[in-house]
Amino acid sequence: MLLASRSQPVAICISALWLTSCTHLSPLRQNTEANPKNSVIHRAGYQVAFIEFGEQGSYQDTQQLSNAIDLVQNVTRPLVITYVHGWQNNAQSGDVDKFESLLARLSGAPAIRNAGFNVVGVYLGWRGELSPMPVLKELTFFNRKAAAERIASNFDCYDAIAALSEAARKYHGVGGQYTVLLGHSFGGLIVERSVAHAINAEIHGHVDTDRSLPADLVIVVNPASDSILARQMIAALYSRRTEGTRPFFVSITSSGDAATGLAFPVGENLAATTKAFNKVAAPGPANVVESERKFYTSTPGHNEALINHVTVKLPEEISSHGLPALETNLEHNLSADVFTLDGANGMLELWQIKRIGDVDVPYWDVKVDPSIIKNHGDLWNERAEAMMAAIFRMTNPRLNPRIKPRANLQHAPDFNRLHSRPDQ
Repeated sequence: MLLASRSQPVAICISALWLTSCTHLSPLRQNTEANPKNSVIHRAGYQVAFIEFGEQGSYQDTQQLSNAIDLVQNVTRPLVITYVHGWQNNAQSGDVDKFESLLARLSGAPAIRNAGFNVVGVYLGWRGELSPMPVLKELTFFNRKAAAERIASNFDCYDAIAALSEAARKYHGVGGQYTVLLGHSFGGLIVERSVAHAINAEIHGHVDTDRSLPADLVIVVNPASDSILARQMIAALYSRRTEGTRPFFVSITSSGDAATGLAFPVGENLAATTKAFNKVAAPGPANVVESERKFYTSTPGHNEALINHVTVKLPEEISSHGLPALETNLEHNLSADVFTLDGANGMLELWQIKRIGDVDVPYWDVKVDPSIIKNHGDLWNERAEAMMAAIFRMTNPRLNPRIKPRANLQHAPDFNRLHSRPDQ
């Protein structure tokens, strides 16, 4: 029995080492003396740069960062979309093609062309896939989650994200560019943790309000992260009375995402057996006190204490007039956070991102109908992309003249809003 207990960690270590050796450690888009711009791809209507990170979150090729910054600097009126992929992907997986498909669609949209934007994509790659083997790759979940957490907590990934937005703002001014930061799955975890400290820096006045966040809009899709950080961020924003402002962080999760809704809690409950948890208050006037274990074992989009928006299908439809939903959502100012999805017979369905509950903050935690995003990896379908395009217009003053103001995070906190009763 003792031998078995001692051999188990050894077996786990051997397995982890074997898994780690399944893929190459060198960058997949490496620059060379013969081809110093190998990490940049030029397409008709848009361009893409790749920046890759190793197991400890370090740059694998710093020339990739330099190339990406040069691209952002030298493109006129750039619309920069930086994307961090999730589990089972890397800088050469099929996810790249799907990301490029979205870039091509945006670059051809009338609203984007009329605004004078030139689309630039930046693909932040890491070893989300260790093994292509069908059964074995499923066993890499916690190994890759730990890698994503290292990337998020170390320096280089956030340095790249911040450097890209700095280049856009410095060389093109506030009105001459727009930046979007997008993350999926473990990439959503990386994005959320990277952005959290930038939000904190603005709250405490360490940076100018127009330069604090590393993007004008942050979207995470089906983030595979616990909801402890989300609770803390929403609470901090709620304490500063940020009601009536436009969102700058939007977390969207499909109610049909079994990976984060079912599998994630099972694994986290096992991990929770070795941890201690305080009681904390969920943000809101009710001050409902819960064990922090509830937030540790659920993702933001599956935690009812944090969800503050839901997608609702409205009974009306409108004619598409030959313009698909994605382009319509970029082109038209539909009020009350209403957006369109492609329907039958040339019609467009009307949907609303409806606020629920008493917590109105610029961190939207949105529960999404599975007819829009079917499952964990379904972020690139037509309906999901149309919804993301709608969020882009809702938050972009260059496209939406009726936009709400940006939140001033430097108000003094109202600690009465953060009241908790740890004795209960």
